[in-house]
Formats: sequence, structure tokens, C-alpha cells
Amino acid sequence: MKVVCKRNDLLDAFSMVNVVIPTRSTIPVLQNINLTAEGSSLYIIGTDLEVGIKVEIKAEVKDKGSLLIPTMRLGALLRETVDENIKIETRNNIANIITKEGEYKLVGPDPVDYPEFPSFEAEKAFEMDPRGLKEMIHKTIFATSSEITRYALTGLLMEISKTEIKMVGSDGKRLAFIKHSSKQNVDQEKKVIVPSKGMMLLERVLREDHKLKISIDDTLIKICLTPQKEKHPETIMFSRLVDGAFPDYESIIPKDGNKILEMQSEDLHSALRRVTVVTTDKFKATKFIMKDNKLSLLSKTQEVGEAKVEVAAKYKGEEFEIVFNPDFFIDALRVLGEGNLKIEFKERTSPAVFKWGNNYVYLVMPLTIDI
Repeated sequence: MKVVCKRNDLLDAFSMVNVVIPTRSTIPVLQNINLTAEGSSLYIIGTDLEVGIKVEIKAEVKDKGSLLIPTMRLGALLRETVDENIKIETRNNIANIITKEGEYKLVGPDPVDYPEFPSFEAEKAFEMDPRGLKEMIHKTIFATSSEITRYALTGLLMEISKTEIKMVGSDGKRLAFIKHSSKQNVDQEKKVIVPSKGMMLLERVLREDHKLKISIDDTLIKICLTPQKEKHPETIMFSRLVDGAFPDYESIIPKDGNKILEMQSEDLHSALRRVTVVTTDKFKATKFIMKDNKLSLLSKTQEVGEAKVEVAAKYKGEEFEIVFNPDFFIDALRVLGEGNLKIEFKERTSPAVFKWGNNYVYLVMPLTIDI
């Protein structure tokens, strides 16, 4: 392989691909980045077998071919080099990287040992509107589970129909739901669970000016992001799907909360941050006390102390007390930002239901303790 490319283009692509490269792996070849030159392009490829990404940059290709370079070595070289152009040549699995002020030889594995990147079959793909998709991921992914024993909850449920997209994340103690109206050219509704890692990667690379195409089969979701402006590279990524049954989320969301709290989200966020200064990693609990258009928050930990914060709020209903893990509220408030927040309650054993506009619902299960 013999190729010349822009250093900034290669560094930008490397930064995107590096996200999926495992720092440790039982398959050492995956700790390398794959560079493949073909036509007038250089493809930068990385995968951990669960997710993968391939970024195309323009290059002067004198001889096509592939090479593997240890990711940490290439990253350090690209960050420290200031030359505009980089020349890469290979011989016997040795990458000879030449810049204006230096020459480096890096030894890598044989490219034949690298796993094949799944091809994107455009004829089987359908187009989606990228607008709003990044926001949907951002507002739901924090609620997914990290417990492998709840495997079906370690990803985001995506429901794709001709007129809208729905996305749901849950760890069994909380649930985030969002929907977005957009037109997709799908023949029938599709439901898949995409691992959190794949969704975080998509959130990272997705731009609203991309043309977005998706292909889904029994085990993989493959995504092609084509730039509408020349300055952005084309990107293809894949993620393996989670094999499992997602809970019936619609039956979980209460529809008849008779105690309603309304306030500015930033006021609640600030009050919770203040009252949780006395909580610990072992004991996360805050009591919500609602009456007379006022919300009182109480946290108490024996070895630390006690904190009580009061904040003005609009409250409709009888005097009511309920205990939650405050982190579950803070996580949601952090991604929602500023605005008018409505929270519905029913009983001390029923979840609190956040409502943000007409398209977002977030529920949190209460704790069964008292403080």
C-alpha cells in the first residue's frame, strides 16, 4: 500500500474510530486500527466485534492495500505531528509513515487476521430523517441498564414506522420514552434493541446535515451517513442487536396520576444538587414533601448529617410524601435542560411520571424506605 493524505483528515477520522477500539481484548488484533486504500479513498476502520465504524477520507492512492497499526502508536504520532501531509507505505506488515520532518516504522499484525467489516447493502436500506435522532438518543440512553443479567435492558428499544420513531430506555427502576414525527420509507414497523454502545457511537457521529440510511437484519443494524457537504467524510457503522424481549413499556406508564407538581426544571435540579450533599454512595434517598404550593426535599444520612431544601412550586393534590433515589431525577434533569416540568404522582408505591412537552415521558420508581 502506498498513499498520501491530509494529516487533519486522518486525525479526525482516527478520533471517531478510536472510540470503538478496545484497550484490552482476548483478540489482540482488535487493538489495531485498519487502514485500507482503494480507488481515491483511504478507509479508517475499527471494531470490537459488537460495534464497528468505517470512515472514508480522500487520499492520493498510488498502490491499494491494507495495513494494521497499533492504535495507541498511531494516535500519539498523529497528535504530535504538525505536518500537513502524511505519506504511508507498507512492506511485510511494517508501516512506513513519512512526514516532512520525520519518518516512523510501526510493526503491526497481518491484515488477513482482521475481521471482515459487514458490507452496507444500499438496496435493502431505508432512509430516515436524522433531525431529532441525536436528541432522542441523548434523552433516553442514560436510563439503560449496565447489568448483564438484564440483557434486554442494556440497549435502547427502537420502534420505526412510516410516520414516527419511538425510543425507550429502561433499567427496571426508571424508564425514558421519546417519540419523534418523521417520514421513513419502511414497508412495515420495525422493532429492534440496539446496544447502548452502538447508540452512543451513533450519537457521537450523527450530524443533522447527514443523509441517513439504515439497514436491519436479524443480528445487525447497519447505518450509512452520507454528507450533504463535501467537508464531512462518509461514515458507515454497524452494531449487533440485543437478542431479548423488551418489557411492555406502554402498560408500565401510569395514566391517572392525581397529584401534579409543576415547576421550572432548573429550580428542581438546583434544589436536588444542594440536598444531596449529605447522601453517600451507599445510601441515596431523598424525601419529596408536597403541600401548599411548596416542595420540600429532605436527605438524611447518619454518618454525614441532614439537609432540607424548600422551593416554590405549583402543586395540585393532597399533602403527599414519597422517597426516591435523587440521582434518577438529576440524570433526567441534566439532559432535559431548562423549561417547565410537570410531574405526576399517584401513590407512595407508584412511579413519578415526568412529562416534558408532548413527546417525552420519564418515570422513576419510588424507594420503599422512609427517612
